[in-house]
Amino acid sequence: MSQYTTLKMDRPEPGLIKWSPNPAFDTFLHVNLQHRVVQLYEPTGLAHPGNFEFEKTSKYDEIPPLTTYDWSPAHPGIVAIGTASGTVDLINLHSDSSSHFELPIRITRTCQAVAFNTGALLAVGLERVRNDQCLKIFDVSRLTALEPGASWASLEGSMNPVIGLEASISISSTKFFEDNPQVLVAGIKNQGIRIYDLRDPHGAVINYQTKCNNNLAIDYADQNYFASSSLDKAGLVIWDRRATSRPSSSRFYLDAVDTDDLPWGAALSIDKAIDVKDANFQDRGSLIRSLRFCRDRSGLIAILSRTGQLKVLDTRKEFVPSEERPKDGPEILEVRKSFELDIGYAKDRKDDRIVSFDWLNLDAPALTPRAIVLRANGAFDILEKPSYTSEHLYKMIPWQAPHRGLEGGASYHSLMQFEAAQYPEMMGPFNFDESLKYRPLFGKHKESTRAVIRQVLQCAPPAADPICDFEASIEPLPETFVNATKTADKLGALRKYSKEVLEASKQANEKVQQQPPIKELDRSLTDLSLKGKGLPSNRQLHETLLVSTRDTKGFPKEAQVVLDHVMLLRSKEKYLFDYIANRDIVADDPWLKELWDWVAGADEAASDMGMVAQGIDLSYVGVCNVWNGDLGLNSAVRLVDGTRYPDAAAWERCLQDINKNTRQPTYDGIETKKLAHRQVALTICGWGRSPDIYFGDYGKLPLSERNSSWYTRATVHALIKGDFDNAVQILRGASAEYPELLFVSLALQLKSQGPKQSGKAQLDFDDAIASKTDPYLRAISSFIATDSWENIANQESLPLRERTFVALRYFDDDKLTHWLEKELKKAIETGDVEGIVLTGITDKLVDIFAKYIEKFNDVQTATLVLSICSPRYINDYRCRAWRNAYRAYLQRHKAFMQRTKFEVESTKKSKRGGVPTITPPSRQIALRCVYCDAEYELSKTGAGLPASAASVGGKGQTSNPLKATNINAGVSCPNCGRNLPRCVVCLEIVGVPRSDKPEASPDPQIRVAARFPTFCLKCEHVLHLDHARQWFARHGECPVPECRCKCNFRANPELNYR
Repeated sequence: MSQYTTLKMDRPEPGLIKWSPNPAFDTFLHVNLQHRVVQLYEPTGLAHPGNFEFEKTSKYDEIPPLTTYDWSPAHPGIVAIGTASGTVDLINLHSDSSSHFELPIRITRTCQAVAFNTGALLAVGLERVRNDQCLKIFDVSRLTALEPGASWASLEGSMNPVIGLEASISISSTKFFEDNPQVLVAGIKNQGIRIYDLRDPHGAVINYQTKCNNNLAIDYADQNYFASSSLDKAGLVIWDRRATSRPSSSRFYLDAVDTDDLPWGAALSIDKAIDVKDANFQDRGSLIRSLRFCRDRSGLIAILSRTGQLKVLDTRKEFVPSEERPKDGPEILEVRKSFELDIGYAKDRKDDRIVSFDWLNLDAPALTPRAIVLRANGAFDILEKPSYTSEHLYKMIPWQAPHRGLEGGASYHSLMQFEAAQYPEMMGPFNFDESLKYRPLFGKHKESTRAVIRQVLQCAPPAADPICDFEASIEPLPETFVNATKTADKLGALRKYSKEVLEASKQANEKVQQQPPIKELDRSLTDLSLKGKGLPSNRQLHETLLVSTRDTKGFPKEAQVVLDHVMLLRSKEKYLFDYIANRDIVADDPWLKELWDWVAGADEAASDMGMVAQGIDLSYVGVCNVWNGDLGLNSAVRLVDGTRYPDAAAWERCLQDINKNTRQPTYDGIETKKLAHRQVALTICGWGRSPDIYFGDYGKLPLSERNSSWYTRATVHALIKGDFDNAVQILRGASAEYPELLFVSLALQLKSQGPKQSGKAQLDFDDAIASKTDPYLRAISSFIATDSWENIANQESLPLRERTFVALRYFDDDKLTHWLEKELKKAIETGDVEGIVLTGITDKLVDIFAKYIEKFNDVQTATLVLSICSPRYINDYRCRAWRNAYRAYLQRHKAFMQRTKFEVESTKKSKRGGVPTITPPSRQIALRCVYCDAEYELSKTGAGLPASAASVGGKGQTSNPLKATNINAGVSCPNCGRNLPRCVVCLEIVGVPRSDKPEASPDPQIRVAARFPTFCLKCEHVLHLDHARQWFARHGECPVPECRCKCNFRANPELNYR
């Protein structure tokens, strides 16, 4: 057998294990090295991972300390044991300890290898010694010929080697080939591998030079191949014994040997077959314990390392054209796939690591190969190679969007639907593997594999959904989700479900979450607060809202189908360029609502050239653009023809004209050198803001979701504008519903009437009372306590738009410039969509959306917003990439109408000077004449006949006077004048009213089908659709007598064609 050591054997404490080398016997052998006992076991039933049934049948005590052993395949009871003292002992497991025989070795030295053939020969490999052969062949037939119960002692001294080979060399490993019992392979220490034919009187050998001469293993299924490894290397080599000479080898093999450094005779060389860590290989023991080929699968080899790693390589022959493949020449192998049979080997499990293994002999190729292993704690276990169907079911489930059953309400993440006749064939291999999990493979209760296969192939498709999501919560989804008709309402219900069910379940299981826990995720800003000291930033609240459905596990399938198709569902609700409608479509996300509010205001301001002055177009620009005089990277497109790039004075005049045209109120803020800049910037901050819309949203909320933040927000807006009286009135009016606001209104009233003060005590009051509640209440408290607008501008829990308004009114020019730069940089780094107020729809917004898409994959919103100005004002390849990605998304989901509307509307948005900057898509649906292949457009036929149709037959001859009527009616081709083809069944022209009046038929199918023509792509004959159905229900050939075309041919008749 394959060896475990040379001089110093790696002795695993529990021992060694080996399955019967004779496939006719279902037994396995355990050599206990601690107690020096050999035990024979028989499997009795199940042989599955974690469930192995067996019983002990015999035991042999007091074996000598061994260095190697082998089990005879021809005589199941005989075991040969080699020892370090140089003896080779034969024992009979089916008898008592008296059945013991010692083979004579002339010069005592370590026995390093023993191997039986399928007959009565035993090869013994010995350590090198002078003046004696080191490879001896014994004939043990005399032992097996004795009568049962006869003592082997009578043969003592009479069994000498019949053949002696290789003097003065060390044999490290040896094996017999089963297909040629007289041929064996031996590993020569530090020299190579040799193949001997014992029948050859001249003693010719095949020699391969290599240092991989240990652990020989022969592929039982294709015995041209055998493997070997080295003691100090982590690799292995698989050899092909047909590699005898270069003339007998193919050019592909010779190229591999000459150019790829493949050793001569090798079919596959792997430098690192196992994982090697220096900490696990400190001593000089062998890295690879053993190699084993599976008897039931050709090319399947397992490697056991000293650390307990059991790796399986599935090899196959490389493709070589048949005309290039020699009949008896060597062939190269390649690794098809590799497997780890024991995934937990890398963990610190000293008691569970594998110390020995062997493949089981299975009687049916349909069974998955499996190995028996011996662990360090002495336990036997079964490990199964991953089945070829292990990923079968996974691949039969459409995990990724698009879900084709979205419209029909089909189950999501479920098994693909097959025809009843196809199901057994498609799912048979998987069902067979599943059925064997609880069936015995050995013993008296073993079932016939053929019977199991027949039973599996008769299985009907399951009536219920066979796929179960173990991570999904068993709690039903709320009624608000089930009854919701809008995507925004569904997402809101799912976020509430995540908070109340999934998050509560995680906390009960004491699982630490990476993301901040979600406490309240509804429309109110106050309820979105996070754990921790103080209020989170407004951006953090938005990110928490989005990750609550993106990263949370446990949603049922009904929820997953919505979460995985949010962009598609929004597009079907006409999420496009109606900004007011967009606001309602994304009502579940207050930050996107605010985004579309600003876009709507910017669009209204840009209408009728409202943002064009002095030849400069400032449509859709942001606060930073106005303040810094920035027209973007593609500034030329914002200048009217003949306008020069504006200097500071021209920019000032442009802004003054815009303020004059828009009738901006008088500026009453801090002193500034850029009055016009601040006025336009303040206007930009207010785009899309309307008190009516604001309190209209508040009125739509149910009473349970209303809170005081709606009033404090309006109060802050009034304070920022300097309207103290209005701020006090708002709080006073809200105190009837929220009494706690009465004290805030009184404090604010005193603040507005008295001198401005600030102190430490007041600051303490601010932190203690306001920091953990409403961000707007905190801003009011901060203003009352400190009288500092800078604190409010830097309070990140407030929306960026409010903070920008504060900075524009109360920061001096230098501080404002620095503040805007800082906030813009932060918005770009974090992907904060609130930054649109700073950037507008310009090049900087592309940078913000790049990070936003990277975080949340919302390419839809980014594409829609940027399509307003790209490529009209923005020339960035990312915009084109996102546009193409969104178009491909809609196309992939078969949302053809939505994709077409997006392309048409975005093309209109790209107009500059009335000319689209996006090339309009080509006509995607057109009629063509089947005779002249000319495109037929009804819109071009009203003006009269084309010249080609004005005359036919010759000069002076005019066409049929009804031709113009036929062309305008769509019956005749405007190019060649020929009529539409006739139906080959009724011989009437398709496309004109029929004489049999099918529209009056009581059958609705006939009424619909009669209006459509159908034609064969092969013979091009045309039929009315209802006539085609009637004809091909009984015939397979074309109705035309001379035509033999099988128009109704079905390549797969078992499919249910509809």
